[in-house]
Amino acid sequence: MKALTCLVPLLTGCASVPPTGDVVPVVDYHQHLVSPAFQPIVKLPERDGSALLEELDAAGISKAVVHSVGYSLADERKELADPDRLTREENDWTSREVVRHAPRLVGFCSSNPLRPDALAELERCLALPGMKGIKLHFGNSGVTLRDPLHLTTMQRVFALAQRQHAPVLVHMRARGGINFGAEDARILLDRLAPYASRCEIVVAHLGSAGPGYPEQADAVMAVFGEAATAGHPSMRRLYFDVATTVTADFTPAAGGLVAKRLRQIGLKRVLYGSDLTPPGGSIRAGWEIFQSKVPLTNAELRAIASNRTSFVR
Repeated sequence: MKALTCLVPLLTGCASVPPTGDVVPVVDYHQHLVSPAFQPIVKLPERDGSALLEELDAAGISKAVVHSVGYSLADERKELADPDRLTREENDWTSREVVRHAPRLVGFCSSNPLRPDALAELERCLALPGMKGIKLHFGNSGVTLRDPLHLTTMQRVFALAQRQHAPVLVHMRARGGINFGAEDARILLDRLAPYASRCEIVVAHLGSAGPGYPEQADAVMAVFGEAATAGHPSMRRLYFDVATTVTADFTPAAGGLVAKRLRQIGLKRVLYGSDLTPPGGSIRAGWEIFQSKVPLTNAELRAIASNRTSFVR
């Protein structure tokens, strides 16, 4: 890998030295498989656990957290017949693939939390082999924390996670990015995370949806950064994955801004993830792009690469 330099020292106060190229994440915290049921929807080749392990091996990564896409099959815009059955079957399929490749793969259940059967399905799924956590996708599910009924529903899901001692990964950007921003980060901190105060909570995509890091995402991350500085109690078990945030066309200013936010929230809270379609087309390329575009020191890159949550230990 080419030696990297600090691209925007004035923006970041960075005094980085060229990375050695041997920094590799221990875990990819944001991965998906492509089941036979999901393949026609995502229009990508089927991808089972064996295929994912080949990609992890090519990148030198030991483990991955696999998030079921059951929530996507229950997205009402797709108009699929019997979405609750499809969600159950997707969670079951994901469990089987995770178990086949344990302990390298860890599974997260999912459902559309606005469906009447969502809580029951999440509780059922958490009892399946290999399934340790809950994946929530506000955009696909049509959830907005600004709707009081939606917030109440999400509080029930987080309370379930608390009872089941289950971590939660939340794609918190609302559908279409409408009515979403700093206010939503404050709601999560003050009115949602306390319902799962003993659980590890991961905010996906640095509060965005990927690819890229728009101003809206930075407004969200600025709130979390201020909360970290102030010692907000909800930050104690809050993590942030960088999946698909950093792309090959990132400018030095964008890279510097991401570096600033990562330092502000604390590097111990930063998790690497690559998602189903990582920048550069592979897990390995995605990590190389992240290193090349975000002006972090070798020590900072190693800190991110070595971060391990309790649910993957």
